Amino acid sequence: MCLTDMIDRVARLYPERLALDGVGGTYTYKETVRLTNQIAHAIRRAGFRAGTRFAIYTPNHSLGLAVIVGGLRAGAVWCNINLRNSVVTNTSILARGGCDAIFYHSSASDSVSEFRKNCPSLKCFVCLDKAANGDPSLTDFIDGASSDPLTCDWDPQAQCFQGSTGGTTGEPKLTVGNADLFSWSTLGFATCFNYTEPPVNLALAPITHAAGFVALTHLAMAATVVLQTSTDVVDLARAIERHRVTTLFLPPTLIYKMLTDLDPADYDFSSLKFIMSAAAPISPSKVAEAVAKFGPILCQSYGQTETGMPLTFMSPAETAEAAHDPKKARRLGSIGRQSMTIEGLEIMDDDGNILGPDEVGEIVVRAPSVMRGYLNDAEATREISKFGWHHTGDMGHRDADGYFYISDRKRDLIISGGFNIFPLELENVILTHPAVQDCAVVGVSDAKWGESVKVVLQLKAGRSVPAEDIIALVKDALGSMKAPRSVEFWPDLPRNAAGKVLKREIRARYAEADTQ
Repeated sequence: MCLTDMIDRVARLYPERLALDGVGGTYTYKETVRLTNQIAHAIRRAGFRAGTRFAIYTPNHSLGLAVIVGGLRAGAVWCNINLRNSVVTNTSILARGGCDAIFYHSSASDSVSEFRKNCPSLKCFVCLDKAANGDPSLTDFIDGASSDPLTCDWDPQAQCFQGSTGGTTGEPKLTVGNADLFSWSTLGFATCFNYTEPPVNLALAPITHAAGFVALTHLAMAATVVLQTSTDVVDLARAIERHRVTTLFLPPTLIYKMLTDLDPADYDFSSLKFIMSAAAPISPSKVAEAVAKFGPILCQSYGQTETGMPLTFMSPAETAEAAHDPKKARRLGSIGRQSMTIEGLEIMDDDGNILGPDEVGEIVVRAPSVMRGYLNDAEATREISKFGWHHTGDMGHRDADGYFYISDRKRDLIISGGFNIFPLELENVILTHPAVQDCAVVGVSDAKWGESVKVVLQLKAGRSVPAEDIIALVKDALGSMKAPRSVEFWPDLPRNAAGKVLKREIRARYAEADTQ
């Protein structure tokens, strides 16, 4: 059974329920199934068959989500690119991945002109919202196409997703994901969200990445998915009220802005059941603050482009319990426990040994949703699949009760004077300061220590803090060995399309300064 089978089931049970809403138009489940079947037939009519690679290049838009579903019906492979990537990055992803077709929004026409020139594999261009650049609109593309059922008829192990990784350390790798990625992710989320009424998922983060997975899985759970492009938190609050939103998937940066800029007393948030934090680690102090400000609705999950999600889940009840019970406060820093649909989740050392509770190593996973490997990169695939487990690249540990904790990315480890320093530990301390909006801790070259700790701060609007206070804060909490040697203030931190801080860009800036 694949994702489109699950969506078809909902359409049979609730044909008049709203499936898509917000930017891009409103569609019931009956209308959504009809539209996505037309898209699938039109793709086949254009000469493409199972295995065709297609991309959507659009702000959050109902038709963008419909194209993903329609492409999957046709047995095509969704290649994800993002408007927030540079044109150079997206061109590379499309060209290296051999993408055949692109469905784009007219607002992205300039970038599409570059794709047209530099991606020879692209043979089909369709503009979602109107005819543009000599390309048909989606309405024109599907005109006359059958709306008869056309569901995935390929093997569950056939490729259906070609994901681009975060690219926080260099050019994004391309993953080869099977149909199981969608079906098992859907079932995984279904075991985590205990809905007692039809859910409403507000898709605010880009649907071209993890928010798209969350939206698709919610369609399989009979939800209304509301598409929104504005990330202004006041617009977010108004959308929650207007659409009676039950579920939000947000990166920590947007949760931090909600905490800073919103007063829940000014809005009706009574419909909210889940604010799910994912995409990057969230500060435990911010988790406690969110529970105090918004109530017992914050939850956490963990996953990767290579593995799907949820690998872990920390429910709102567990999170609230940790916020209110000093004996369990440590769990505010947890990503939760292993999800039901995951075969195995462990901590492993460099020699392939599974470690016990509270021992730090790399988080490794076995699951039916794990990718087959990286496209055209056998060496990287072997490296990430050592000892028969998928290696996430995240260092962490689990406690005796099965809660997992991320220490940091393996590649972000700072070695100063022979001591291992995990930046995330420092960042969680620094984020407790009331003037700090966000921060990044990196290692920079040091003649005496090998590496020294540098903090880059993004302050809240109108706030200031002496660098010495930040150094003292970390020193008091973690000791002088982990205290930063220097602090700098930036107006904004560089981020990738998913909202993760690009520490490679920060390190590169200081590495360049060292050579001058």
